[in-house]
Amino acid sequence: IDRGRFHVTGYYTGEGGDQETAAAESLCDRFVQGPLSLDAWRRTILRDAPHVLIFPEIGMDKVSAQLAAQRLTAVQCASWGHPVTSGFPTIDYFIGSELMEPADASAHYSERLIRLPNLSIYYEAPDAAPAPLSRKELSLRAGAVVYWCCQSLPKYLPQFDEVFPRIAKEVPDCQFTFIEFVGGSSVTETFKARLDRAFCAAGLDIRDHCVFLPRLAPDRFAAAIGQCDVVLDSIGWSGCNSILEGLVHNLPIVTIAGEMMRGRHGAAILEMMDVRDTTARTVDEYVSMAGLLGRDAARRAELSARIANNKHRVYRDDQCIKALERFLDGAVRNNGVKFDEG
Repeated sequence: IDRGRFHVTGYYTGEGGDQETAAAESLCDRFVQGPLSLDAWRRTILRDAPHVLIFPEIGMDKVSAQLAAQRLTAVQCASWGHPVTSGFPTIDYFIGSELMEPADASAHYSERLIRLPNLSIYYEAPDAAPAPLSRKELSLRAGAVVYWCCQSLPKYLPQFDEVFPRIAKEVPDCQFTFIEFVGGSSVTETFKARLDRAFCAAGLDIRDHCVFLPRLAPDRFAAAIGQCDVVLDSIGWSGCNSILEGLVHNLPIVTIAGEMMRGRHGAAILEMMDVRDTTARTVDEYVSMAGLLGRDAARRAELSARIANNKHRVYRDDQCIKALERFLDGAVRNNGVKFDEG
């Protein structure tokens, strides 16, 4: 964002810090870090008197949600770090994505929807060099077709458990790789039990087809993707960061364009790369596409080549930044707030 026009203050309600915290701080003119009490945060923001408050997400952090429920400045916005409406009358705008939102998306929000161009994000290409890693280390068979299923386990809804054994019926020598849930073993065990029932119902053994990996460091995560053949996006709540990170290996991606923004991240990424062939409209089509890619190595190679050629389009897209600047300027002026043009 143009720092000559905009003064950026960052409020970080957490306590810890890492390289991402430092990177965020470097993008701010002023950076305030917790822990602070809710009242102290409120008084700090009121004292700073920003023209606009943007909550990157509302719903994942308790303090941020409590602050968002208060009127702290004239223009208050949410964005899609947690891609659902806040429902708060104190949030005026929802900053979304032109490619991710369906045509009727305005009806999904209590806020006024702002569609920034393309994916609405400026994203750097992953820089984590993959670590040396073999299929054997990941408990994957050398000759199997491996589907990468790396979304957080709560994104996999029970009504779609049947998808995996249906694909396995079409590609008998296949494996699905999942990542264990970092928030507790009970979520992983519950999901395993669900899949076990689905595979048993199809006359298959989950042990022949499903592998659960522990949470991986970035270099091992990147390496694990490289040992797979096809990315399967989660249905209903799509992946975004994980899909973008996975582009390093140019794997074909099977997804569904869902009814809501949260189910359309993968489809939007493929749209921006002009690789629409594997965006399904129905669950049956999703299974058929995944099965076809599992059986056809030449088709996988063709899609991978197209992704390799076009993936640069999703990185460092500054159109959304320019649009955000125009929106912020207009929103402040429309609310009658004095705006210092310097």
